[in-house]
Amino acid sequence: MDRRISPVTPEQSTFAPNSHRRSLAPVSLAACVLIGLALTGCATTPPQGADSPTADVRHALDRGDCRAAYDALDSADAPTVVDIRLSVARVCLQRGEFTRTRNLADAILEEHPNHPDIDYAAYLGALAQLGTWNRASSVPPKQRSEQGRQVFLRLAAFLNDYPMSEYTESVAPRLARLRENLADIELQIADQSAAAGNQDEAHARTEYVRDYYPGTAAAQTAADRLQSQEEDAGG
Repeated sequence: MDRRISPVTPEQSTFAPNSHRRSLAPVSLAACVLIGLALTGCATTPPQGADSPTADVRHALDRGDCRAAYDALDSADAPTVVDIRLSVARVCLQRGEFTRTRNLADAILEEHPNHPDIDYAAYLGALAQLGTWNRASSVPPKQRSEQGRQVFLRLAAFLNDYPMSEYTESVAPRLARLRENLADIELQIADQSAAAGNQDEAHARTEYVRDYYPGTAAAQTAADRLQSQEEDAGG
């Protein structure tokens, strides 16, 4: 029985009809730049039979109550099968409970690396880390850049580790958009350096954006600035 959760269908009830598993070819990053980044809901086929959740977990999932479902998993008599934990992690992701999502996903990755839905656990964990980064928009640019690169590495690792996963079509455009965001942040850091009178650092940052983020809007801006500076210096 398929218990996978589709990343590209509208959110449905936690207990939905069975659906057939899809297998997609890897999506190239260049092509994904053109794909929209709209966040989409997730729908799941629930665990059945012996793997069905306890009443507390089931009722919490029906209500979309991440915290109650998460706490019920921690109780001594609650089942801890992977499929149920994935259902709870999905609800937590949808509710913006990113820490709980990552706790569940990372534990599954560590404890059940051969589970048939391990790519879904990796997918949920990566999106939770991305969600945490997106939420922390007020973090200083240098720190935000460092944290963003860690998120980028996790998303890129997903595409590398699970190239045939059906979730590549959801991760790849997010990775492309994150790359654009990181380039913008690096250019912002360059602007701050210039405003502080650190022209050498500003120049080096601008060159970095041009050279390491090709194809982004920020890279084009950086290239234009550097060309203008060269023309002024030769002028």
